Amino acid sequence: MTTAAPLAGRAVLVTRPAGQSAGLAERLAALGAEPVLLPTIGIEPVRDRAMFDAAIERLADFRVAVFVSANAVEQAMPAVVAHGGFAPGTPIAAIGAGTARALARFGIHDALFTTDADSEALLELPELSNVAGLDIVIFAGEGGRTLMRAALADRGARVTVAACYRRVVPDVSTTDVEHRLRTGTLDAVTATSSEGLRNLLTMLDPASGPRLLALPHVVPHVRIAEAARSIGVSDITVCGAGDDAIVQALLSRFAAAASHCAA
Repeated sequence: MTTAAPLAGRAVLVTRPAGQSAGLAERLAALGAEPVLLPTIGIEPVRDRAMFDAAIERLADFRVAVFVSANAVEQAMPAVVAHGGFAPGTPIAAIGAGTARALARFGIHDALFTTDADSEALLELPELSNVAGLDIVIFAGEGGRTLMRAALADRGARVTVAACYRRVVPDVSTTDVEHRLRTGTLDAVTATSSEGLRNLLTMLDPASGPRLLALPHVVPHVRIAEAARSIGVSDITVCGAGDDAIVQALLSRFAAAASHCAA
C-alpha cells in the first residue's frame, strides 16, 4: 500500500521575491504540497547610487562590513568585486544563514552570522562589541530597519549605510491566488517579510482579504508575527528562519489539523 505524502493535497502560498522561492517550492513539492508562487516584494537597484558608489570607492577604509540580506549581497557584491574587494582580514558579517550563503557564492566563506536572522542576534557577536573608532559599512535596502546602524554608532563606530536596493510592490498577476481564495483551495501562507505581508493585502482584490487573513500563516520571526496580527491574522506559527523550519512548521500544523479532524 502506498503511503500518501505528508502534505498531499495542500496548496501553500510562497511570497518570497522572484528568484528566491525555488528551494522552498521544491521542498514543498517533494512532500506532496502544491507550492503557489506569488512574490509580494520586488527588488530593484536604488535610483540614486551616489552614497553607494561613494562607499564602494572607500572599501579599503572599512574595518567591518555588514550585509543585511541576500538581496544586499546580490546587489552590492558585483561592485565590491569589481573594485578589488575589502581589505584583507576585514570581518564580514551577515544577518542570517541565507545571507551568509549568498556571500559564499562570491567567495566569502567565513562570514560572521547567527542562525537567528535579525539584527539583534548579530549585534550579540563579540566581533561587533568593541568597535569604537572603527569605520563600518552596512549594505542594506532603502528604508530598512535602523537598529544596526544606531547600535554600532552607540558603540562608537563610524557607520556608513550603503543602500544598494529598494523594495517595491511587484507588478504580477494575482488572478490564480484570488481564484484559490474564492474557492477555498489555498491552505496556508508562508511570509518571510512584514512588508511583503502587507503588500499582499494591497495586491489582492478587496473580497480576497478576509479569506487570506483566515488562513494559517507560517512566519520565521516574532516581528513578522506581530505584523500579521496587526492586519488581522489570528492563526500564526512562528517557526524560525530557513526552509527547514518553514517546512517543519507546515508538517506540524497540518498533522495537528488531521489529528483534530480524525478525533
